[in-house]
Amino acid sequence: MNLVSFTIILILYFNFNSFVICFDPLTIGSAAVSLGSYMYHKVICNYKECCTEKEIPGDFNKLEALLKSKVYGQHIAQEIIINSLRAHWNKNNNSPKALTLSFHGWPGGGKNYITNFIKEALYALGGASDHVHHFMGRIHFPEESKVSDYQSDLYDWIRTNVTKCPKQLFIFDEVNKMPPSVLDIIKPLIDYNINIAKVDYRQAIFIFLSNTGESLITEETIRLQRAGVERRDIQLGDFESLIIKGAFNEEGGFHHSDTIKSNLIDHYVPFLPLEREHVQECIIDQFRIRNVNYPKVEHIQMVLDFVEWGPSPENLYSKTGCKRISQKVAMLVQKHYSSYN
Repeated sequence: MNLVSFTIILILYFNFNSFVICFDPLTIGSAAVSLGSYMYHKVICNYKECCTEKEIPGDFNKLEALLKSKVYGQHIAQEIIINSLRAHWNKNNNSPKALTLSFHGWPGGGKNYITNFIKEALYALGGASDHVHHFMGRIHFPEESKVSDYQSDLYDWIRTNVTKCPKQLFIFDEVNKMPPSVLDIIKPLIDYNINIAKVDYRQAIFIFLSNTGESLITEETIRLQRAGVERRDIQLGDFESLIIKGAFNEEGGFHHSDTIKSNLIDHYVPFLPLEREHVQECIIDQFRIRNVNYPKVEHIQMVLDFVEWGPSPENLYSKTGCKRISQKVAMLVQKHYSSYN
């Protein structure tokens, strides 16, 4: 909005207020409310991010399309994430509590990758939205001696932002690198409470990312595949109790956590170890991003040769998932496909 338009709207607004004084407020009350709403969204929301459907579209069709076309080998995660998020913000579903999702698995399996798609689909500004808050264990909560300070700051931050707009997304990355009990402070906020100190947290979303339980997930995946279970037939029920056990007992932010003991995590989401075919899909995708739609087979193989596989003796899974793939592909594109860009 330019300065002229802004000035005109302000003049109309103040003239309208003078006009209102001369009449019965009951007669024109609805008109005043309508103008007030119009003024707010036309003026204020052009200069700051508001809390409307325009800023928070919650485009779950977009999210579903992104996960199906960009994420490989994670059928359990895809199904849980799409359905739980869609249900949580469904206008016909009054959620009794904030939604809590806990992502578990090896690095490179797609936890952060999918989280970025969630930001992009739920908020018009994606990760740049003021309604998205991404905490890193090693950066934001580095010292165990300061747990009380972290808890106080975290509670104030969450309360302040949810007060401004209820549809907030809070992401806690590297939970396994956090001091134990830091996250205990959020227990009341994700519990079955209508409000706490007049703040309603039930539309908020909390996502926790952690490597805890990664070995248990891999071991169970191997056991199931040895037993003849197809990967696509592996289900959440095969892992959930294992993840809870690992998260609760392993060192980190969930170690003996009140959040787990109180059963307040809605969904523990396993990210399965990636096999060769999934890593190959990641490689091809990285070539496409760089405008190379038909990479040579030998170049795909060159990237695969960088990947370390395990555990022995099967060596079925990438130890780093699809991490580092982007850098290797970028190097090959620069060397062999520079004319494409």
